[in-house]
Amino acid sequence: MLKSLVALLLLVSSVVSAQSLSSFKLNVMAGYASPLDRSGNKDGSSPGFVYSIEPQYEITRHLDIGIRFEQAFIQRPEVLGNLIYFNTQAKSMMSGALIVNYNVGNIRAFRPYVGAGAAFYRADPSTQQVMGAGSTPLYYALPVTNKWGALVRAGIKVFQFNVEAAFNLLDDTNVVNEFTNAKLIGKNEYFSVKAGYTFGGARQ
Repeated sequence: MLKSLVALLLLVSSVVSAQSLSSFKLNVMAGYASPLDRSGNKDGSSPGFVYSIEPQYEITRHLDIGIRFEQAFIQRPEVLGNLIYFNTQAKSMMSGALIVNYNVGNIRAFRPYVGAGAAFYRADPSTQQVMGAGSTPLYYALPVTNKWGALVRAGIKVFQFNVEAAFNLLDDTNVVNEFTNAKLIGKNEYFSVKAGYTFGGARQ
């Protein structure tokens, strides 16, 4: 009796595991990212490489939920009083996001999708210096960026491959000098275009 019960439990466990595995997948992507707010080649900002890893769970054939971990090696624009631009000391933007995707259509070989989610973003601090009256140095220390934001994206899946464009939307990081009352602003929003491959999941 005990052996039969154990065998039954193992059978149920294997079925549940198989079903879970068929719904679980891992999307790995890489590509190009650029700050959204750019004033040209002289504003101190620059685009760069971006990669992401996203475990996903297929709730239905049309709906996926995922957790995206991303790092974008971009240099955001940092501007003082809308006049002076600096090269940032924050060399990348990292984030973790909870995302819901809606897959259009029923043919898995070719499926457009759209997605949206909430994300937590982080970037290193950045301190800038300008010369004030009497050659006195004035410092503007942007703190560590720890901000909640949002993202929207759209893409196309072709079998296990996919390409997508995404907008990462979050508030600026800023600091005001107590002597001059001037504000230094670090503009955090960025855009990305990536291509990737999905491991696992239902393939039919």
